[in-house]
Amino acid sequence: MVQFKLEELETMRKAGWIIGTVGKTYISEIYQLDRVRSTEEFEKVIKNISLRAIKIGNDGKKCETYESAILKKAFKNLIELINKYKSNFDEVKDIVLVYSTFYLGINYNNKDYGSGKKSD
Repeated sequence: MVQFKLEELETMRKAGWIIGTVGKTYISEIYQLDRVRSTEEFEKVIKNISLRAIKIGNDGKKCETYESAILKKAFKNLIELINKYKSNFDEVKDIVLVYSTFYLGINYNNKDYGSGKKSD
Protein backbone atom coordinates (compact mmCIF):
# COMPACT_ATOMS: atom_id res chain seq x y z
CA MET A 1 0.00 0.00 0.00
CA VAL A 2 1.31 3.40 -1.00
CA GLN A 3 1.82 6.07 1.65
CA PHE A 4 0.67 9.18 -0.22
CA LYS A 5 1.84 12.64 0.77
CA LEU A 6 -0.74 15.14 1.97
CA GLU A 7 -0.49 17.22 -1.23
CA GLU A 8 -1.00 14.07 -3.33
CA LEU A 9 -4.17 13.26 -1.40
CA GLU A 10 -5.30 16.84 -1.90
CA THR A 11 -4.77 16.47 -5.66
CA MET A 12 -6.90 13.31 -5.64
CA ARG A 13 -9.57 15.06 -3.56
CA LYS A 14 -9.77 18.01 -5.96
CA ALA A 15 -9.90 15.69 -8.96
CA GLY A 16 -12.60 13.66 -7.22
CA TRP A 17 -14.65 16.80 -6.64
CA ILE A 18 -14.42 17.66 -10.33
CA ILE A 19 -15.33 14.12 -11.40
CA GLY A 20 -18.26 14.09 -8.97
CA THR A 21 -19.45 17.41 -10.38
CA VAL A 22 -19.18 16.08 -13.94
CA GLY A 23 -20.89 12.86 -12.82
CA LYS A 24 -23.92 14.88 -11.79
CA THR A 25 -24.55 15.43 -15.52
CA TYR A 26 -22.56 12.53 -17.05
CA ILE A 27 -22.77 9.57 -14.64
CA SER A 28 -21.33 7.27 -17.31
CA GLU A 29 -17.93 8.92 -16.80
CA ILE A 30 -17.79 7.60 -13.22
CA TYR A 31 -18.70 4.11 -14.42
CA GLN A 32 -15.91 4.31 -17.02
CA LEU A 33 -13.46 5.37 -14.32
CA ASP A 34 -14.46 2.35 -12.24
CA ARG A 35 -13.74 0.01 -15.16
CA VAL A 36 -10.21 1.35 -15.81
CA ARG A 37 -7.62 -1.46 -15.92
CA SER A 38 -4.43 0.34 -17.05
CA THR A 39 -2.69 3.69 -16.70
CA GLU A 40 -3.40 4.40 -20.37
CA GLU A 41 -7.14 3.84 -19.86
CA PHE A 42 -7.03 5.94 -16.69
CA GLU A 43 -5.44 8.87 -18.53
CA LYS A 44 -7.92 8.53 -21.41
CA VAL A 45 -10.92 8.64 -19.06
CA ILE A 46 -9.46 11.64 -17.19
CA LYS A 47 -8.96 13.39 -20.54
CA ASN A 48 -12.61 12.79 -21.47
CA ILE A 49 -13.80 14.00 -18.07
CA SER A 50 -11.65 17.12 -18.29
CA LEU A 51 -13.19 17.99 -21.65
CA ARG A 52 -16.65 17.75 -20.09
CA ALA A 53 -15.55 19.63 -16.95
CA ILE A 54 -14.41 22.64 -18.96
CA LYS A 55 -17.97 23.10 -20.21
CA ILE A 56 -19.79 22.45 -16.93
CA GLY A 57 -20.02 24.84 -13.99
CA ASN A 58 -21.29 23.94 -10.53
CA ASP A 59 -24.88 24.53 -11.61
CA GLY A 60 -24.63 22.24 -14.65
CA LYS A 61 -24.72 25.06 -17.18
CA LYS A 62 -22.06 25.49 -19.83
CA CYS A 63 -19.54 28.17 -18.92
CA GLU A 64 -15.93 29.32 -19.20
CA THR A 65 -14.78 30.57 -15.81
CA TYR A 66 -11.73 30.91 -13.64
CA GLU A 67 -12.86 27.69 -11.98
CA SER A 68 -12.46 25.91 -15.31
CA ALA A 69 -8.81 26.96 -15.37
CA ILE A 70 -8.35 25.50 -11.87
CA LEU A 71 -9.85 22.23 -13.08
CA LYS A 72 -7.16 21.91 -15.72
CA LYS A 73 -4.41 22.16 -13.08
CA ALA A 74 -6.05 19.55 -10.84
CA PHE A 75 -6.15 17.07 -13.70
CA LYS A 76 -2.58 17.94 -14.72
CA ASN A 77 -1.45 17.09 -11.20
CA LEU A 78 -3.54 13.90 -11.25
CA ILE A 79 -1.90 12.76 -14.51
CA GLU A 80 1.50 13.35 -12.90
CA LEU A 81 0.41 11.16 -9.95
CA ILE A 82 -0.81 8.41 -12.27
CA ASN A 83 2.58 8.38 -13.97
CA LYS A 84 4.47 8.54 -10.68
CA TYR A 85 2.60 5.51 -9.31
CA LYS A 86 2.24 3.49 -12.52
CA SER A 87 2.68 0.18 -10.73
CA ASN A 88 0.04 1.19 -8.15
CA PHE A 89 -2.26 3.27 -10.34
CA ASP A 90 -5.25 1.30 -9.06
CA GLU A 91 -4.75 2.80 -5.58
CA VAL A 92 -4.84 6.30 -7.07
CA LYS A 93 -7.92 5.36 -9.08
CA ASP A 94 -9.72 3.94 -6.05
CA ILE A 95 -9.07 7.04 -3.94
CA VAL A 96 -10.22 9.34 -6.74
CA LEU A 97 -13.29 7.17 -7.23
CA VAL A 98 -14.16 7.31 -3.51
CA TYR A 99 -13.88 11.10 -3.50
CA SER A 100 -15.89 11.46 -6.72
CA THR A 101 -18.75 9.25 -5.51
CA PHE A 102 -18.71 11.08 -2.17
CA TYR A 103 -19.09 14.45 -3.91
CA LEU A 104 -21.68 13.03 -6.28
CA GLY A 105 -23.65 11.81 -3.27
CA ILE A 106 -23.49 15.26 -1.69
CA ASN A 107 -24.87 16.74 -4.92
CA TYR A 108 -27.79 14.29 -4.87
CA ASN A 109 -28.47 14.76 -1.15
CA ASN A 110 -28.70 18.51 -1.63
CA LYS A 111 -31.47 18.15 -4.21
CA ASP A 112 -34.97 16.76 -4.14
CA TYR A 113 -34.23 14.32 -7.02
CA GLY A 114 -35.29 16.25 -10.08
CA SER A 115 -37.45 19.00 -8.62
CA GLY A 116 -34.48 21.25 -7.90
CA LYS A 117 -35.74 21.86 -4.36
CA LYS A 118 -33.38 21.62 -1.44
CA SER A 119 -34.20 18.85 1.03
CA ASP A 120 -34.25 19.36 4.79
